[in-house]
Amino acid sequence: MTIVPDDMTFQRPDCVASDLDGTLLTPDGRLLPTTVIGVRRLRESGIPFVICTGRMLCSARRIAEQLDLTTGRIVCYQGALVADIATGEWLLHRPLSTTLASEVIQHLRELELQVNVYVDDRLYVEAVGEWAQRYAAYADVQINVVDDLIALVRTPPTKIVVPAEPSEVDELLPRLQARWAGRLRVTRSLPQYVEICDLSATKSGALQYLCNGSGWRRERCVACGDGLNDVDMLRWAGLGVAMGQAAPAVKEAADLVIDQADLGQFFMRLAEAREA
Repeated sequence: MTIVPDDMTFQRPDCVASDLDGTLLTPDGRLLPTTVIGVRRLRESGIPFVICTGRMLCSARRIAEQLDLTTGRIVCYQGALVADIATGEWLLHRPLSTTLASEVIQHLRELELQVNVYVDDRLYVEAVGEWAQRYAAYADVQINVVDDLIALVRTPPTKIVVPAEPSEVDELLPRLQARWAGRLRVTRSLPQYVEICDLSATKSGALQYLCNGSGWRRERCVACGDGLNDVDMLRWAGLGVAMGQAAPAVKEAADLVIDQADLGQFFMRLAEAREA
């Protein structure tokens, strides 16, 4: 696996942004000790660190606590939500429209698929099946059951997720992307999840929002990720870093590919970088 060459130098970044699952978190949901140390070194050196994840805010904040991230900003729901870590206050929200959300739910019902809907940072389903239980366990969140998800989305939802077997997602993803092309953003996070958001809900868009408010320079931002939902962020950043296990399309979008186990060491090197 590619390791950052010892003679490779970096400019001091204005911020470092990173995906959670498959990037900061191992496949079994752990944070490697070196990763925790690396994030701490970045913050001690004065470099802001931003989690950029598809997870719910309540789930992502628990991971942030494990990283000792108690202040700053956090990007959730694939960029549909930017919040304050300390207070949980929503600073930017880009939900689906009620009309499109209703259309999506109706179509997924016809396909007899599990549908997860997220409103006010809560997970809603119409029935608690195996997929809902698996998702709730992975994200460590509560399941809320309603009779009618279409009635629920009279309040615009932040995101809709379709959990399914990876082989089923392989076939389903391009069909859903074609159906809502130009109207919704349909992407894949983990192998078993199709994520449906507003077109404006992207990790790169959320980071640009933070740049606009903080004075960070896009060309001096570092972004790390491993999934197809990270491609826009990797292309946007001045330095995009893909994990070694990522799909070819993700690696192609990045400037650098490193092994997940080396991420903490990479952060430490960034923390030591000086202004050009």
